[in-house]
Amino acid sequence: AGRISPRDGWIYCAALSGLSLGFGCYYIGSAYTVWTASNLLLMLGYALGLQRLFLVKNVLCGWFAISPLVGAALMTAGCGMKELYSNGTLWRLAGVGFPVQVAREILKDIEDVDIDRDVARKLTLPLVIGDILAHRIAYALVAVVCSAMVFTKTYW
Repeated sequence: AGRISPRDGWIYCAALSGLSLGFGCYYIGSAYTVWTASNLLLMLGYALGLQRLFLVKNVLCGWFAISPLVGAALMTAGCGMKELYSNGTLWRLAGVGFPVQVAREILKDIEDVDIDRDVARKLTLPLVIGDILAHRIAYALVAVVCSAMVFTKTYW
């Protein structure tokens, strides 16, 4: 708490980002490097204020939750392990993870509605449509995922 200045934190993040991009470009390939760079830009945008925009925070958090799975799929393809990439397992996991993470973020917004309204000045789904409808949307997202898992043979 307060030991690292914001400037030093940004420098550290920039150094780690550069190392990550360099490693990806040299050892894995261009698709993985582009994926990593796009995620770094999204994280930068999130840190600089995208999190305050209506539903953008929820979608970005869902994206960041599945990002390691998609990155792993791209990395295995770039390293010559085509069987992990081509069978779609990581992509199906990402397809489950994204809506569940978005639902989680909506539920967290419901918990934080007073802070988001009064302190953080964020425009969240519960502030726009109310807690009850936001709950229903979050539960519907989870229900769609559960239905896909139960009724789709590729998840078994």
